[in-house]
Amino acid sequence: MDIITVGHIVYDIRAYVEHLPEPDVRGLMREPFHVGGGGSAANVAVNCSRLGKRAGVIGNLGKDHHGRFLWDNLWAEGVDTREVRLFDGRTALSIITIDRKGEVEVTQDLGVAERDRAIDPSYISETRHLHLAGTSLEMLLRAASIGSKKGVSISFDPGRAAAFHGEKKLSPILRATDYLLVNRKELKYITGSDSDHAAKHLASKYDLAIVIKSGSAPIVTFGVEEVSAPPFKVKAIDTIGAGDAFCAGFLCSILDSKNLTQAVRFANAAGAAKVLHRGAQGMPKKQWIEKTFGV
Repeated sequence: MDIITVGHIVYDIRAYVEHLPEPDVRGLMREPFHVGGGGSAANVAVNCSRLGKRAGVIGNLGKDHHGRFLWDNLWAEGVDTREVRLFDGRTALSIITIDRKGEVEVTQDLGVAERDRAIDPSYISETRHLHLAGTSLEMLLRAASIGSKKGVSISFDPGRAAAFHGEKKLSPILRATDYLLVNRKELKYITGSDSDHAAKHLASKYDLAIVIKSGSAPIVTFGVEEVSAPPFKVKAIDTIGAGDAFCAGFLCSILDSKNLTQAVRFANAAGAAKVLHRGAQGMPKKQWIEKTFGV
């Protein structure tokens, strides 16, 4: 395979409203609610498959209706599920509220998503690249150790929850990582500072490239070379999953031997394409992105 992701697989319930709810104020949905696949690891795997890569995912599902829905969804998207484990219990679920500007609020039940389990090392040895998304620290440490021993390239998008562990606990993962993808808040959780200086120091200390996702601000990378790329200006419909679309665009470009400038530009286009479509896995296929954004 080209890429294997590790992390959450989540059943998303989405409610589209005029305004995000306030305390003691009733909010009304603009339309019936929607359901679909979510979770960072699943999102990146699905997006990579849509970009023409052979993708697999390592994660957990419950033996319930939501778990069966997500398993079938991954198969329909061409994602390999041999290392998806089924447990007695609830599949992870997110209730997502989206306003007319595309901004979101998320309430989540992790269910069995972070249940401790083994990972088959031979599965990771089949891939060119391993992508670590937010999940339990134990699972991240285990996957990073296997990937490092197998000699595959590794990327890490910790999200807020994993970044909150800080540099000391994440250091074994950082030493194995080639590409760290974070926003400024996550950088601050890891290093204690959201500054460019902190990013440069971290990149040098662990010999990795750091890609700072900044939403409407330019994307910045530090490491082997420094790149700054402005985002594409679009009117967002739904921003859920935009960061995962960016990650998939970046990683698929790296796998295609693109340089950092090209990779970040295509990643920006992938993220912009996602926010024009609904759902965490709403990113369109590669041809649509290339035609729409000229990348």
